[in-house]
Amino acid sequence: MAGPLTVYSAPNTRAIRVVWVLEEIGAQAEIKSMPYPPRQHAPEYFAVNPTGMVPLLIDGDVRLSESMAICDYLASKHGSPLVVAPDDPERAAYLQWLWYGESTLMTPLSRLNVVRQVEPKGPQIDAILAGAREHVGARLKMLEERLEGRDFLAAGRLTLADISVSYPLHLVAMLGLEDLLGPRSAAYHQRLRARPAHQRAIAIS
Repeated sequence: MAGPLTVYSAPNTRAIRVVWVLEEIGAQAEIKSMPYPPRQHAPEYFAVNPTGMVPLLIDGDVRLSESMAICDYLASKHGSPLVVAPDDPERAAYLQWLWYGESTLMTPLSRLNVVRQVEPKGPQIDAILAGAREHVGARLKMLEERLEGRDFLAAGRLTLADISVSYPLHLVAMLGLEDLLGPRSAAYHQRLRARPAHQRAIAIS
């Protein structure tokens, strides 16, 4: 018989998605919070996960280390409405926004985050930063348009699509880019953050 779920987490990482899903579905798990980044501050973690990255889910013989794969695995296993069913008319929109969060929106944010750490700065770096900022703004505009008349991205309820998008919105705030958010997107982010399950996840992870 499989033992309890174990999730390796660290503050301000994609692991917040996983802990949030656990809280939304009411599943019990042992949360092992690691110093960030664990590959530098907890070298023993490499014996558990060779990438040294979080999150990591262990469920018996199952090991998953992609945050949205873990979220889908957990929500599907528990029959949660966080997943939009294949025969639901909103399924296509759900999939689109599920992957928008980790691909379309995270890609320029990750690039901007890395380039901002380059020293010394100069005209070339400044140009790259300006371009990345422009890309982030354009992709956030897509979100702003989607949220017209909607509280959630698909199916009229909280789904994994919202949980996917919430993390890059958190990164937007961390990078001081909140001026790029439209009013609907800013209000949407605050609604997600205010959910009791999200608040519990922040405290845990």
